[in-house]
Amino acid sequence: MSFVSIPCERDPIVIYGEPVASERNDARDGSYGLPPEPDTVYSSDARVRRRTGQVVIQLDLTTVGATPDNYDTNYLGYLLGAGFLTAKHSFASDTPTGVSNTNLFTPTETNTDYSVGALLGVEVAGRAEYSAVTDNDDAGKVSISPALSALTTSDTIRAMQTWYPGSRTATGTKVSSVAFQVNGVNFKTNCFGCVLESVSISLDNGRVMAEMTYQSACIQDDHGNAVGPIEPLYNAGSPPFFRGSYVVVSTTSPTSLTNASGTGDKLARTKLDCEDFTLTITNTLTPLGHSDSILAMSGMEISDVDVELTLTLSTLNTTLNQDYFNRTVRQVLVGTGPIGNGKGCAFMIPAAYLTNDPSAYDVSGNDIVRQTLNYKQSRFGGDLSETGAGNSPVRLALGV
Repeated sequence: MSFVSIPCERDPIVIYGEPVASERNDARDGSYGLPPEPDTVYSSDARVRRRTGQVVIQLDLTTVGATPDNYDTNYLGYLLGAGFLTAKHSFASDTPTGVSNTNLFTPTETNTDYSVGALLGVEVAGRAEYSAVTDNDDAGKVSISPALSALTTSDTIRAMQTWYPGSRTATGTKVSSVAFQVNGVNFKTNCFGCVLESVSISLDNGRVMAEMTYQSACIQDDHGNAVGPIEPLYNAGSPPFFRGSYVVVSTTSPTSLTNASGTGDKLARTKLDCEDFTLTITNTLTPLGHSDSILAMSGMEISDVDVELTLTLSTLNTTLNQDYFNRTVRQVLVGTGPIGNGKGCAFMIPAAYLTNDPSAYDVSGNDIVRQTLNYKQSRFGGDLSETGAGNSPVRLALGV
């Protein structure tokens, strides 16, 4: 088994897990207890040591840079692939040969090289903007939603690799589980069968940080073979910052409780003055139990996905005030900067509904009135294809 080093934060590097045991509650003839029976297997008449538990890592989402043009063998690809599927366009960058509007263009590349549901990035007036492909054969053109603020034939369209929960045709699926190895002076711990339980995205002085929590089926120590500290390998791109970018919502509702027909959604956009955001995606993990091995399971099934996105607006947007009571669904897209060759990061809920009343303003401060928007994912049917990330409920994308 081979490993790649991860440039993660130092604080959560700990010896993970707790032993699993069956407590002995035998009848007693006095005040004493009996050692528990460890839940494990035997090897040469000796119990095999194991623990189970969570593995938590914190890191930013620094992109790969100019090469390679995907994350398939990159640590971010492994980490995200342990809880999501992934979709890629068949190119790294492209230039439109014609632009019908900010939702529709004719590509230089073959239009079907664009992956439906996957995100794209464009630098417009020095700022990073993002959208998602909803149809890659709209009369030979590519349709995207939500709209960009502008698009010309001189703009470069940046492909992004997109991760998403298994859509309606692939519920509960992921790329693969991962194993972690924690090495240091006089300690070494291996964590096997790890599946992503949650990823929480937040800001640290503008830098986009991810806290990822994994469930491990088997954790074992190998302290005698510790090799000491391992230097992390850094990606050559740029860490995403919540700067030089936009948070946008669609001005109208996407196709939600039905499926798009004819062409994919092409929705206009409304820019929000957002000063902070948090995004949490939580996978409900259900063990597929068996007695064949020490793991006591063949794997962990992702049986449900929950998404929570909180936006804090520094400027009130009164057009959203009735969304909760009108049960309005909108596309929501959070972008980051910079955008470029192998750079860029964005998060999208293609059909989102509010769980709070947006007209209940935050007036606790002494300076400005703020507006809080709490979104969760709804059903999305605005992509013309169900393949790849098409009609998936939430998307995380990184530039290639």
